[in-house]
Amino acid sequence: MFYERGIPISARSLVLFLGDMVCLVASVVLAALLRLGITDGWWYIQNNLGPLVVSCLVFLMVFYVSGMYERRSLTHKEHYLLMSSVSVVISLMIIILIFYARFELLIGRGVLFLGGGLILLSTGSIRYLYRVVAGYGLFSKNTLIVGEGQDALNVIRLLRRTEDSGYRVYGVVTGVKSKMGDFLEGVPILGNISKLREFVEHYRIESVIVATSSAREPSLLRVLRPLRYAGVQLQDYASCYEQLAQEIPIDHIDDEWLMHAALNSSRIHIRKIKRIMDVAVSVIGLIVTAPACLVAAMLIKLDSPGAILYRQRRAGLDGRVYTLIKFRTMKTNAEAGCGAVWADPQDRRITRVGRVLRKVRIDEIPQLVNVLRGEMSLVGPRPERPEFITALSEAIPFYRERLLVPPGITGWAQIRYPYAASIEAARRKLQFDLYYIKHMSLFLDTVILLKTFKTIMIGLRHSEADELDAGEPVPAGDLFTVLPGGAGRTGTDADAAKSMRAGS
Repeated sequence: MFYERGIPISARSLVLFLGDMVCLVASVVLAALLRLGITDGWWYIQNNLGPLVVSCLVFLMVFYVSGMYERRSLTHKEHYLLMSSVSVVISLMIIILIFYARFELLIGRGVLFLGGGLILLSTGSIRYLYRVVAGYGLFSKNTLIVGEGQDALNVIRLLRRTEDSGYRVYGVVTGVKSKMGDFLEGVPILGNISKLREFVEHYRIESVIVATSSAREPSLLRVLRPLRYAGVQLQDYASCYEQLAQEIPIDHIDDEWLMHAALNSSRIHIRKIKRIMDVAVSVIGLIVTAPACLVAAMLIKLDSPGAILYRQRRAGLDGRVYTLIKFRTMKTNAEAGCGAVWADPQDRRITRVGRVLRKVRIDEIPQLVNVLRGEMSLVGPRPERPEFITALSEAIPFYRERLLVPPGITGWAQIRYPYAASIEAARRKLQFDLYYIKHMSLFLDTVILLKTFKTIMIGLRHSEADELDAGEPVPAGDLFTVLPGGAGRTGTDADAAKSMRAGS
């Protein structure tokens, strides 16, 4: 079993980020020169360097939050053009709000809007160019899959449904007798594991994915160990899945894996710093959202009889039960006669005002009080109801691992897989929670908070059908096109995700 530490930065994100930085600087400089002329333009840039730098940072932050560095942003040309346009408009609005409130930092409107147009054109071109270059596998690692049968098929299908996976598959190397020249779903079988070193040297392999249940057998380890010292990256299915899907496949891990993840986690070291951030953001959040909370309280009272706040028992750190506070979004005594049940997006128990509050997440604001009390954190696994903990723990392996860290108002699972209303959906959310627990850091918390703001702005899809991508599945022949020498080239296939919500 092989382990990876830290959150890997993909070649896609790094290339696009650096490209955007160049585009931003070049667009701002060109806009000033075109608008004011060479002499006045350079003078303008030198005297407004601070505001211009801040403006570029605003663009980068909005680009990141809007998902312009994610795989899905490159799926269709129309998609990334629309996303780029919306991101540029939002960035311009933020810059106007920042600088036009202080006239001594005023940025000329001509330079601002001309620069915005150039930024839209250049960043869109960068993404188009990246798609063209990536299509030829320039950013992909030469890869072999070690395994056979269903194990190898799992890796092949994982790469198939992961757009821009970063792996160029040359073939499968097996531990059993297989006829050389056969194919496994379009991927050529090169030969036996005894010739692995030869295949690595011949195809200049950079990465080997070990897709076999016998990954820890001494005979296989003796073959793999020299490759690692030679600089070849070794991954098993769990670490490959973790890297590409950013979740932990619970069917492919055990207590040894969890123990190793715990030993390499930084969560103990950031706990105190995390608490400081929780308190600071909660205080600021309660002050800033006070007007919205007042309006929400009035609307709740006018819309239906009952209390404004809703209190519910939830399981927190180490399973300790506490009372979670939210704005009431359901009719009073909604569970009378039916007991604790999962909420449904179209649940008739939800009031008219409640439906709006849920959509824009205003109903979650009172939980900042739970954060101040130390019962929750801003970021962490979503707290579950005690009534469900026992049943889910019996049905889902390692479910209680999520109780080892404080629950959060938002979290990795919430932004990646927002709603869970079944055991299977709760199982999927646990995979994201385990990923967060392993990689928990202030950087990841900041990423989650930024993406949560994006979620609030654009809303979330609430059903499995809504989450299905409109694109057609990619045929096997398009994913692993056999190249000279048995090489394969990865293609694309949209991930189909589900989204449902647990609790009321």
